[in-house]
Amino acid sequence: MDKSKKIYIKASNKYNSGYIDKAMDLCEESISLDIKNAASINLKGLLHYLKGDIDSARKLWKMNHQINNDGVSEKYLASTKSDESRLYTYEKAISLIKGLHINEALDLLEQCSESDYNYINVNNYKAFCYIKKGQYDKAINSIENVMKIDKNNSMAKENKKVLIKCGVIKNKIDTKKAIYCLIGVLLIIALTFGATAVFKKVKSNITKSHNTKTSKVNTAKTSSNNGNKTTKEAPKKVQQETFPADKIKSDVQSKNFDNLYDDYTKWKDKNISNDDKEIISSGVNILKSEGVEYFYGKGYGYMNSQDLPNAKNNLTKAYEMGAGYYLYPHIIYMLGTSFYLSSDSQNAIKYYTEYDEKYAKDDYEETVLYALATMYKDLDKDKSLSYAQKLVDKYPKSIYNNSVIKSIINK
Repeated sequence: MDKSKKIYIKASNKYNSGYIDKAMDLCEESISLDIKNAASINLKGLLHYLKGDIDSARKLWKMNHQINNDGVSEKYLASTKSDESRLYTYEKAISLIKGLHINEALDLLEQCSESDYNYINVNNYKAFCYIKKGQYDKAINSIENVMKIDKNNSMAKENKKVLIKCGVIKNKIDTKKAIYCLIGVLLIIALTFGATAVFKKVKSNITKSHNTKTSKVNTAKTSSNNGNKTTKEAPKKVQQETFPADKIKSDVQSKNFDNLYDDYTKWKDKNISNDDKEIISSGVNILKSEGVEYFYGKGYGYMNSQDLPNAKNNLTKAYEMGAGYYLYPHIIYMLGTSFYLSSDSQNAIKYYTEYDEKYAKDDYEETVLYALATMYKDLDKDKSLSYAQKLVDKYPKSIYNNSVIKSIINK
């Protein structure tokens, strides 16, 4: 087992033992050793999610989906769509608590509990509300929910101290201590409330699935004997292959992009008539207008199923035909990523560099800069430093600004 995976196991154990901050640190260490450790990235995203930092969680899951084509992170991202409304509900509940409208606040916090988003903060303030209402068993349950994840959580500890002062044991409450309990509750309300996280919309790619059809190539025919009654064989004649005009026309009509691409690559450089060139051109036109999306969709699907050879094959076709098409930045990035996941640094660098040079303002630039900085680390220290510095300068708050990038810059 490699070091990154061992550290991930430690992080998971720390999380399950209630030490969320230590788990976060270990996840960061694991990711810095291996950016392809999808489990570590997902766990770190989950920890941010439980803490209420949905922006950081989404960035990590988006990165994981982009770099590792991880299906789990894709599902995590999809499940966060309704959480922005829960953030608004949570903030409204906090405002009501400040005004001592406890019942209304508790109703809103219960709505927030329908998701694990912001789990720690929601349970902390539910505990506060239950203490205020004298529902101590429920308060204890909410405190325990927090401390299962974060044993050192300061607000959970404060809530627990209030219950200790109240002498809450099996719902039997000492009257004098209950008075102190109410005073303690009023003091808790003076706690400082957290700021709202800033959100970014995650742009997702929409891909189509298509059926794959295989192409057939006609074999050359051999010539017959010359008819002489001799034991010598007549020399074989190579029959010139006939241009498949009708077949290509049919493939254009049926939009058989696989066949059209094969025929295009086979005949594009051959000496054919002008009429045949027009037929090839009609095939090229439909490949560029519709085939690009077809090949991109196939390639993307193969990447999700971890079939990298077929992913590269189809994305390469999309790349060859897709210049100027709206999907082209995504095609270049995905093609680079397919080589990156195949440990083919040379080709990954080729396509990532093209992306950086042409589409530096688009969605994947952070990921591309990080990948280039780390791939060049042992190949060209100057280029590695250049990309690392560009990442830090352009995205100072990027989740990619980890210990690996710092070590490149500080060398």
